[in-house]
Amino acid sequence: MNYDHREVEGKILAGQKKGHDFFCDVNNSQKKFYSLGMFPYPSGNAHMGHVLVYTLSDIKARFKKLKGHEVLHPMGWDAFGLPAENAAIKHKVRPDSWTVSNIAKMKNEQLSGEGWSFDWDKELNTSSPEYYRWTQWLFLEMLKANMAYKKAGYVNWCPVDQTVLANEQVINGCCYRDGAAVEKRLMDQWFFKITAYAPKLWDDLDKLTHWATEAVAVQRNWINKNIGSNIDFKVKELDETIRVFTTRADTLFGVCAVVIAPEHPLVQKILAKHPSPEIKSYVETALKKSQVERMQSKEKTGIKTAVKCQHPFPEFATAKEVNVWIGDYVIGDYGTGAVMCVPGHDTRDFEFAQKFNLPVYEVILPKNHTSQGSLKEPFTELGTLVNSGPYSNLSSQQAIEKITHDLVARGHGEATTTFQLRDWSVGRQRFWGCPIPIIYCDKCGTVPVPEKDLPVVLPIARDSDMEDGILNLRQFKDFINTKCPTCHGPAKRETDTLDTFLCSSWYAFRFIDNKNAQKPFDSARVNKWMPVDFYVGGIEHAAQHMIYFRFITKFLKDRGYVNFDEPVDYFFCNGMVGKDGAKMSKSKGNIVVPTEIIENYGGDALRFYILSDTPAELDRDWDDKGIKAKQEFIKKNFNNLSAYLSTVTNIKPNRGDLSKFKYQELLFDLFGGLAQLEEQLEKNLFNNAVAKVHELSNSLLRIVNTAKDLADSDHATLKSLIEDYLVSIGVLLPFTAEALLKEYFGETRCLYKSTWPIIEKQYLVRDTINIAVQINGKKRALIEIKKNASETEALTVAMNDADVQRNIEGKTVIKKIYVPGKIVNIVIKD
Repeated sequence: MNYDHREVEGKILAGQKKGHDFFCDVNNSQKKFYSLGMFPYPSGNAHMGHVLVYTLSDIKARFKKLKGHEVLHPMGWDAFGLPAENAAIKHKVRPDSWTVSNIAKMKNEQLSGEGWSFDWDKELNTSSPEYYRWTQWLFLEMLKANMAYKKAGYVNWCPVDQTVLANEQVINGCCYRDGAAVEKRLMDQWFFKITAYAPKLWDDLDKLTHWATEAVAVQRNWINKNIGSNIDFKVKELDETIRVFTTRADTLFGVCAVVIAPEHPLVQKILAKHPSPEIKSYVETALKKSQVERMQSKEKTGIKTAVKCQHPFPEFATAKEVNVWIGDYVIGDYGTGAVMCVPGHDTRDFEFAQKFNLPVYEVILPKNHTSQGSLKEPFTELGTLVNSGPYSNLSSQQAIEKITHDLVARGHGEATTTFQLRDWSVGRQRFWGCPIPIIYCDKCGTVPVPEKDLPVVLPIARDSDMEDGILNLRQFKDFINTKCPTCHGPAKRETDTLDTFLCSSWYAFRFIDNKNAQKPFDSARVNKWMPVDFYVGGIEHAAQHMIYFRFITKFLKDRGYVNFDEPVDYFFCNGMVGKDGAKMSKSKGNIVVPTEIIENYGGDALRFYILSDTPAELDRDWDDKGIKAKQEFIKKNFNNLSAYLSTVTNIKPNRGDLSKFKYQELLFDLFGGLAQLEEQLEKNLFNNAVAKVHELSNSLLRIVNTAKDLADSDHATLKSLIEDYLVSIGVLLPFTAEALLKEYFGETRCLYKSTWPIIEKQYLVRDTINIAVQINGKKRALIEIKKNASETEALTVAMNDADVQRNIEGKTVIKKIYVPGKIVNIVIKD
């Protein structure tokens, strides 16, 4: 049986399709393992990122199955969203038809070629009513808990996709999907109150000890906890208060202005009181910029209003009243959307003051320093207060505490903790998404759809609906017009759909109970199977999907549906697969298509190559030479093993008495190597595991290729060792291993249902060691001696070694020295 990857892999794949090798009995959870790769969007084109993610989840699934676990390794489809909708519009095909077609293509033509151990019985599709019925249920749960609300506010607007984006979906000021510059728009929008969970999300980051450190760092940066003070500045003219947040209350007496964001609610009230075309124009221009542009711009912009606000301690302040400015460097949804401008002690404020000629007050001195008079640059460190009334001469730490206390006493502020995390904007103004289960009635107001009426099913789009290039539910009058479930009068449905990140925030729960028609999942079953034991995905999802995933889990726990508060135990962040030093893309012409690689080199070669050389959490660059080398290795391995096994088909594998086995060195190599491979797979050192398979193969083939004139007992032992080797490498090379197992160890043999080989511990530590022999300071030989060999025994072995004999022939040995366990030195002369 010679290696032909198409024949070998085709036969195994055909058998997998007939059987249910990878079925998981979720009722058997005593020793469970849940391995999950982030499920794909069904674009119709699997890419190398998919290959890496699902190979990693597959390796963990296969390994844990061999170790005796009941393994859940499911697959499904993150099927809603703009890509499918835009593609459908472009091709004049209904989004649902486009999605179903792509799912079939990816499932049957692309994701099957690698032989991944997916339990397709657990398959789910977020765009099916059977699934999104429960996404709607989740929305209603949020509503019941007062965690969902609708309000008018400035939102992130993508002008290309014509929809709202959550903060987490804005990357460097651009849409995460199409790269378009994001604008700010004022509109009514549905939100989830994720900020209510900010303290838990922050505090529980310390629990994530098995997460990739960079993922925890991303979440910590996004949630961003700040401990400080809220300070109120009264605007008497408008009978309003501007609240600012600061971590440096000690600088309060250095305030020269209060700067509010262009989107701050007070802006419109100022314009109503003091109409100004200049201010109106400034605000409109500022709101067209992205947040990143505004925050990173080196040139500070702003405009002074006709309104002033009062210092909370006017009797002590140098500036008892200060002007209210509008500045685009202040962001509306960060902090309170307003800052006190303290140019003497803040770099950004100093630049602002310099540009607009604002006064600079010195109120903090470095320790043991005197006043500098006119500040040439801001002093931003902690120090000692000056020019601050009764707080002068206090240290910054003392002043922060004392000033905050007095602000609270006067009703002008409070000590507080803030988070950068903003509430989750969940409404989207497009068609292909989960309908929001809300009805608007002139008589009853906003009415949730009763749970018994779920799902609210999307209407079916027609070709004519897509002619203007945009789909949204506002086009479907039959869908919109309905009856109020409370008064039964005429009413209208909500026309926004839900953010697809909500669909993916709970899919791991549904995989465990995907056919349940009575509830989203059985709590007892989910409590046994979650958290997910091994979750694989890219770092780009750490600030979006993973925050939402954690939030929804904590919410469901508080609602009594689950008994755990973190959804994932081990989060493995895989690296990116690039080519020619760049990310793969059509525009660069450097895309490597997985199906073509599988056709030309085989699935085993692809998965073995993509894991080799570089740790899986780091980026790697595709190399055609590398995949060819892996194919050659697999071919050589397969053919040599097959050649030997074909000669011993009449001998049953049997370890027997290993002490009598002819090749004792192989036992040390094999069992020591298997123990190391097991450890590497446990610790997710995948590239090291690939290297270890190479070592095991070399050790085994050295014996197999010279195994002649052996006793049947030795053949039986060797065949048994080959069987163990095949089972273990099957985690990484499933096609190769299973084909040889079926051919020579039983046609019904199922690799996935085998067990990890028993390690013979007596062969983990060798009784012998290898040491070098130096002659006149140069290494001339390598000898094997017993670990506890005496000097006489070591020197005898050395002097009898053929290489040593050749180098000392005709010479006089002057001295022989043995350094125990390290080296033999021999000194000779002519």
